[in-house]
Parts: sequence; C-alpha cells; structure tokens
Amino acid sequence: MDGGDDTGGERERGPVVACCWMPGFPLQVVAHGRADLAGPVALASDAEAHPVVLDCTDAARDHGVEPGMLVSRAMGCCGRLQVLACDVPRVEEAAERFVQRLEAHGAAVQPLEPGRAFFDAAPLERLYGGLPRVFERLLAAYSGELVRIGAGPNPFVAWVATRHAPPGGWLRVPPGEARRMLERMPLTLLPAGGELVKLLHALGLETLGDVAALDVHHVADRLGADGVRLHALARGEDPTRLEPRVPAEPVVEQLAFPEPVANAQTLESAVGMLADRLAAHPRCMQHAPRAVVVTCALAGGTSWSSRRVLRTPTIDPRRLALAVRPALGEVPAAVERIVVELDGFEPRAADQRSLLGGRGGALAVGSFDDDELAGIHDERVQRGMRHVQEALGEEALLQVLEVEPWSRVPERHAVLVPRGRARDDDRDGGRASVSGRDVGRGVWS
Repeated sequence: MDGGDDTGGERERGPVVACCWMPGFPLQVVAHGRADLAGPVALASDAEAHPVVLDCTDAARDHGVEPGMLVSRAMGCCGRLQVLACDVPRVEEAAERFVQRLEAHGAAVQPLEPGRAFFDAAPLERLYGGLPRVFERLLAAYSGELVRIGAGPNPFVAWVATRHAPPGGWLRVPPGEARRMLERMPLTLLPAGGELVKLLHALGLETLGDVAALDVHHVADRLGADGVRLHALARGEDPTRLEPRVPAEPVVEQLAFPEPVANAQTLESAVGMLADRLAAHPRCMQHAPRAVVVTCALAGGTSWSSRRVLRTPTIDPRRLALAVRPALGEVPAAVERIVVELDGFEPRAADQRSLLGGRGGALAVGSFDDDELAGIHDERVQRGMRHVQEALGEEALLQVLEVEPWSRVPERHAVLVPRGRARDDDRDGGRASVSGRDVGRGVWS
C-alpha cells in the first residue's frame, strides 16, 4: 500500500478509483460556529415526534450515545449533551461545494452521500504528473485536516482505503494488494444490513478474510445473491462501475435583505423579481425546469427549504412565482436571504396551438396552460398576422364563420372570410353580410 509519502512510479494503467471523504460531514457543517466538537455533541433528525441521533462526537460516544438512538434516550445517557437539529438545506449546499471542488480540478465525480464522492483518478495523473500530486492537489483544495482520500482498483477497495487513510492524507492500494489488505478488515465494512452482519458473526466469521475463504457455492446456498456479492467484495472484487454526474451550471438567483423580513408580501415580491431574472437565464432558451427550489436563510443561523414540482415544465415567471407562493407561508422565521433555483430541466418542446384560438391561440415554445396565452390579444401573434396580410393580401388569412348551421346543405353551414373583416363584424354585434346573406357570430377554428 502506498501512503502520502509515495513519490509515484510508472503511471497507472486502467482505472484508479478514488474516494474523497470527510468523516461526520453533516455534523461538521451544522456545528460550524455553533458548537465545540471536542465536547459531547449530537446531530438529531428533523422528525417532530421521535427524533433520533444521526451522528455524534467521540465525547458523546464515550457516554454511551450512538447513532440511531432516540434523542430522549441520548439525553439520559449524557446530561451535558448538546443536540443540534439537522439543517438539511445547509448540508446540501455544503455537499454541493464539496463536489464542485473536485470537479474544479478536472475530476468526473459520482456523489454518494454528503461529504463522500468517488472519481476516476487515472485521467488526472498525466495532468498533474502522477497520482501523489493528484491527491495532494485535491487535499489542498479543502481547508482543515479532516478530508482524506483513498484509491484502489474498484470502489469498495477505494472506500476501505479511505477509511484507513490518515486525516488530511491519502492511501492507495495497488490491485495486487487488495485482497491481502482486506483479509484483516472487520465485517462491518461490508455494505450489509445489521441482521446479516449478526448472522455472519453467529456463523463464526469475524473478518473479511474469513468470508473470502468460504466456498462461493456454500455462500450462495446459505445467503443467496446478496451473500455472493458480499463474498466477491471480501475478495477485493467489485464490478460496480462509476457513474459520474454531468456538471451543469446551476440556474439560481438570490436576494439578501438589509434586515430580516417576515412579511409574506415582501417575500412574494422578492420571488417574483428573482423569477424574472431566472427566466432570462441563457439555459432557459432551450430548456424548461420541472421544479422550483426556494431556500431561505433565517434569522438565528438556520435555514429552510421547499421544493415545488411544476405540473408542466415552464419558464413563465408568473407560473414560477405562483408555484412558490404557497410555500412562503410555511417559512418558520424571519428571512435574511432568499434563494430561488430552477431544477429538473427538460428540453422545451414546440407546442403548436391554434393561431386564431380564442384562448391560448398561439405558436409557443414550451408548455403553457390555455388561460396563460390569449393568442388573439398576443402582440406577437397580431404582428405576425398583420405581416402575412400585408405581404400576401387580405385573403391570405381567412377565418371560418357560421352561416346556417341548421341548413341541410353542408356548403351553407359556414364560410371563409378574411380575418380582419370577421373581427370588425364581430365587434359590430356578431353579425355580418357575406355574399348577400346574414351570417352569425364567428367561431374560431
């Protein structure tokens, strides 16, 4: 195994899967500036009825506090325990920055959970002059000494290497050393449920080497497909392929208030202004969002977030603001900063509508409700129709008008008249004279 003092050798051939990890990432983010992690501190879930401990410090573990324990029970174990509510929007924002730092150095990243991500380090080797320099460059991008990097021939080996890398350092396991390194590791490193781990312990298995030494047919007979997969992992064989995300420029706008705001109308006005800005983003020229995410930084250092899914993708600022409006009434405290982000982009499809439709008659790009586009009053449509009539004559744009819908002669049911004339006649009372006959009110076709 190669540690942080490795000077590198010949370049790796094939993928070098690396894992970048910050232990206790959510707790580190939430406790920043609020609690001393040297003491007993626990991070609680946001459940209102029975919150549980998501993570805790070593000092809290010394008093018997464990993740998964009810907060009420944890308080009984440690009277000095400081409980922090999990600030999900804040953690997600920090996790995005964590991934973006890797991507800024050219890595194709697959986020796994907040504070942990996989990437293929082989393409970066030539860029930075060897794997040691790659890892040192990435570690330098993170402040503090908590982030660590592990590398190996596959994701599982890379994760185990990361768990044993020194804080602020890195550890690489060559392909030929993977099985020898794993054989001394505990069973708890396997991605298995607690019941399965207990079963393995009941069978007398203590390490990954014990599992790897079993006959695969016996494992399949006793544990099924899950057991076969765990057996392969214990042998250092992980066929999982990395699926790096495609980085996309976030479409987000924010507004900071000079003083905390609790008035709903002020927040609605702010959202409307931000929606206008978002609709003008270059990405919205060809794509429309499926969801709107509003995040508020609240007075007191906490945050609040709500995601609203649109019925149809749209870039209409009015619809974006309307989708968010009900959520603004749920904001629990005064707002210092509001952020609106568009998410779930889809290609904007051309929606062919009736040119002369009474409601929604227009050729639009995107998806709109009928009551959103009054095509006959749309200035763009009117300009287009005037252009056609001026270029090709009045007869180039015709409209269907009912004449004698009660007649038994089909040809007398309706006639075609120039669009402008029919509109003028419609304003005069809904009846016009066409070819010497009275006609009724026009109907859009």
